[in-house]
Amino acid sequence: MLIIPAEHPLDWKKPPVLTLLLILLNTLIYFGYQGGDDAREQLAVKTYLDGGLLNREKALFIESFATRNKLDEKQSKSFTAAPRGQLAQLIISDLQFENTLHHTPAYQADPAWQAARAKAEAARDQISNYRFGFIPAKFSVQGLFGAMFMHADFGHLAGNMLFLFIFGFALERALGRAVYLGLYVLSGLASHLLWWVMDPVWATGIGASGAIAGLMGMYLGIYGLRRINFFYWLGPLFGYFRAPALWILPIWMGKELYGLLLANDHVNYYAHLGGMGAGFLAVWLPRQVGQLKVDEAYLNKEDPDAPFKREVAALDSLIGNFNLEQAATRGVDLLTRYPGRLLLLERLYPVAKSREDKVLLSAVLKQLFALPHATANLPQLQRLADDSASFTLLQHPAVQLHLLQRLLQGHDGTRGLATWRRLSKARNRPPHLPALTLQLAKQLGQQQDLRGVAELNQFLREVYPDAEQTQQLAIYQRHIAQ
Repeated sequence: MLIIPAEHPLDWKKPPVLTLLLILLNTLIYFGYQGGDDAREQLAVKTYLDGGLLNREKALFIESFATRNKLDEKQSKSFTAAPRGQLAQLIISDLQFENTLHHTPAYQADPAWQAARAKAEAARDQISNYRFGFIPAKFSVQGLFGAMFMHADFGHLAGNMLFLFIFGFALERALGRAVYLGLYVLSGLASHLLWWVMDPVWATGIGASGAIAGLMGMYLGIYGLRRINFFYWLGPLFGYFRAPALWILPIWMGKELYGLLLANDHVNYYAHLGGMGAGFLAVWLPRQVGQLKVDEAYLNKEDPDAPFKREVAALDSLIGNFNLEQAATRGVDLLTRYPGRLLLLERLYPVAKSREDKVLLSAVLKQLFALPHATANLPQLQRLADDSASFTLLQHPAVQLHLLQRLLQGHDGTRGLATWRRLSKARNRPPHLPALTLQLAKQLGQQQDLRGVAELNQFLREVYPDAEQTQQLAIYQRHIAQ
């Protein structure tokens, strides 16, 4: 059975940076550090065998293992016939037997045995799940934190990272990165602590499952009784349904309780229950008293650009009713509150042009030329270039200089040449006009406009005969003429 929320599509405009970093960290640890566990395990087994420990401990282990697992005589004898390496691996990894052994009088009275055992255990403890795994019967802060970043195998890693991504991208946006990360770690710690309290066994536990179960609890705690979309998969049946988020909590918790009481597998259900419960309470309780700030607009799927769109619609209404004076006044205010919006600039430019409104036109041009270079801006720039021939206010050298630079970025050499002609006739030419002229000439050359290149070359020879660009353009003209 699988039930997961499907309320929000992923918005890559605001990527879940922390979630992606957590996925990357877990993946790097698995492949970078845990990838060496096979070699560490082989070294531990070799150290155990080289220390002569198998002959000392074999009978003790078989007796202990058979008692704990209620093996019959035939099953116990199968251990006796097991290969030495396999048996050594079982013994060195059995922490409960190790604890029992340490308290036996024979072991305590034999320093050589203790020394050999200590060496083998030190080698074994370099294996990732023993070094950083959480062992309830042997509490350690290192294991409490480290276990949530380790995984048993690739399938374990892949499954956890998938659910981390599914829940993380929405929670990171809704809670904010700092709160999200703090609650993620808190859920992971709570998952291990519940296991430690309820079942202090001699076993290693690793995996991000507890922290991710916490994310599942947080998700339901954020939405509460609000109805949201869920995806379900139950055998051959799958699809979507809407339900209050809290209604799913008993289903999720019930599934974990069922596994805890009846399942016969190696899943740590205590960790899942602890993480899910902690994540839910850490979000739901503060929400009830207004102590947790959540991005309500995101939860409600509100368009963050809705206020701006309403303003533009009101402006369109004024323009459509030919109330241009009021549209111009409101336009100046909108440019102040919503700077750098191409949609707004495209609306206000015709208003400024028709009224020959210097204040509004100046504000529009200033923001238009400040926009980062993008092909989306080019049509409006081309419109300015076309209007420059007849619109006096656009013929100012400063405007033409900015326009020429942007047209060159857009590779519009034809309009760039017309703009350059107006700029070249200005009384005070800009100091970097030779460089712009050379750049324009190269674009025209690529378009096979040899007449335009010749015009630019003649201008540089007459006005800037000693400029470096003049010599470069002369060489370039001869090159394209061949």
